Amino acid sequence: MSKRWVFFPPNKTLQSEIASKLKISPLMAQVLINRGVTDVASAKNFLQPQLAALADPSFLPDIEKASIRINEAVRKGENIVIYGDYDVDGLSATALMYRCLKLVGAQVSYYIPERLEEGYGLNADAIKKLKEGGADVILTVDCGINACNEADIARMYGIDLIITDHHQPGQQIPNAFAVVNPKLMTSSNVFKDLSGVGIAFKLAWAIGQHFSPQKRVSPEFKDFLLNAVGLVALGTIADVVPLVGENRILTKYGLSALQHTEIPGLRAILDIADLSGTNLDAFHVGFRLGPRINAPGRMGRAGIVVEMLTTTSKERAVEIANFLEQENKRRQDIQVDIMSSARQKVLKEINLDESAALVLADCAWHPGVIGIIASKIVEEFNRPTVMIAIADEIGHGSARSIPSFHILEALECCRSKLLSVGGHAQAAGLKIHADNINEFREMLNSATSQRLTRTDLQPILNIDLEVTLSMLSGALVSELGRLAPHGEGNSAPVFAAMNLKVVGQPRRIGTKGQHLSFYVRQGDIALRTIAFGMGDYIDRLQQNGRTCSVAFTLKMNTWMNNENLELEVKDIKFDE
Repeated sequence: MSKRWVFFPPNKTLQSEIASKLKISPLMAQVLINRGVTDVASAKNFLQPQLAALADPSFLPDIEKASIRINEAVRKGENIVIYGDYDVDGLSATALMYRCLKLVGAQVSYYIPERLEEGYGLNADAIKKLKEGGADVILTVDCGINACNEADIARMYGIDLIITDHHQPGQQIPNAFAVVNPKLMTSSNVFKDLSGVGIAFKLAWAIGQHFSPQKRVSPEFKDFLLNAVGLVALGTIADVVPLVGENRILTKYGLSALQHTEIPGLRAILDIADLSGTNLDAFHVGFRLGPRINAPGRMGRAGIVVEMLTTTSKERAVEIANFLEQENKRRQDIQVDIMSSARQKVLKEINLDESAALVLADCAWHPGVIGIIASKIVEEFNRPTVMIAIADEIGHGSARSIPSFHILEALECCRSKLLSVGGHAQAAGLKIHADNINEFREMLNSATSQRLTRTDLQPILNIDLEVTLSMLSGALVSELGRLAPHGEGNSAPVFAAMNLKVVGQPRRIGTKGQHLSFYVRQGDIALRTIAFGMGDYIDRLQQNGRTCSVAFTLKMNTWMNNENLELEVKDIKFDE
């Protein structure tokens, strides 16, 4: 789809101030301004994140109460069960807390619900089973903030329930022993966007403090925390929380800790993903490690991932990592089939001129994979999308949205046709009886059409700055590297260069010719560009004397010990 280029407004005065005070280029200063970093002190903190800048855990609600209760359980030899979620954030949080509690001598085990049978979060049957197994304390990570009924059940069983979660609280807060969630705080001094594993890290820190009379953790516990930031980076990046503030600090140091980790499970997964010895960045976590760790939870049972992340046996870690690799390949094969099926439904069955939202359903789809497909359909067609996998007359749905549209609010308008619904502005889940899908589709389209214009349905490409090719250099690439890690809230800088002449012979590359490689010239400077997934543009590029404007990210391509500047294309506009 044609993208609408939206340029950030340049601020020359602030550019000059930040650039001169921090000795950076005005271009770099403008990129910082575009990300909301609008004073010298904030810019310095952004470019030089420090672990010492992490807020003390005591600022989080109920964390003192939670850590004291856990330390009491350790002293008394009570049974603590960590109840996690089956995604990367929940699994890494479970592993972090398990390793922490083992370090302080706790009687601890963990429980990960089965995605397809139990669904997300705390459930009554699991609480009953854990009580029968002797649980005295249940500690949730990455779930539980809306489990009001389940909290009452735990209290009835005499279990002290400690909830740690980062999801948005509802109108009612569970009546648990302690509820640790930064979003419950109104103070602007509390960083509210921690991931589930980020909150688990803060709780582990608080537990370590309470084992020391000076409130300083022991040297052994300090080493544990410094190593644990590797797990924090893993879950934080994979959960697509904003990589700003404390998350930026934790991921910046966490990626280094992950790269040098001695945890057997992490070493094994790095090896199987061919990442050992690599300078890790957010892309490696999001697209190489994350999918492998997520795969067992999508395809079956996720608990084996926690075993991998907590075992001391290198052999067992390698065995599980190999299993994850096979599960991920199986997930990929299923995903290809479902993606093809879903695209055909959109192209053959839906009038895109009349549909502001897409509702796709099929009995042959795997419910563990449809969320990924929904994201890809949104990316391609730029419409809020609900994918529904039907089994035994019940549809399990995953919804994803475009940036400007709150999908959960729209789904709430359709609640009369749904068995259940929950989620966030950009992602949600639902259950629906198969007989209601057609009416739900009409109702959702009606709700969406009232909120979205045709302009909203055109994808937006935010561009940091218009540049000339003469402004680009290897030194600029190195300078921009200080902005990493990139992710939600801190995207990689995108620039635009106008009126470029296409030179040489453009060519298709990739196994199926799906990508493009070509050169562009502006004045005396010619640079290679790589355009992933744009193979179909080749005919237009090959026209004699063709000029174009290109939106791109800037890369250094290393090949045969040579480094060359390269433009990675995000969009092309042809000059008519």
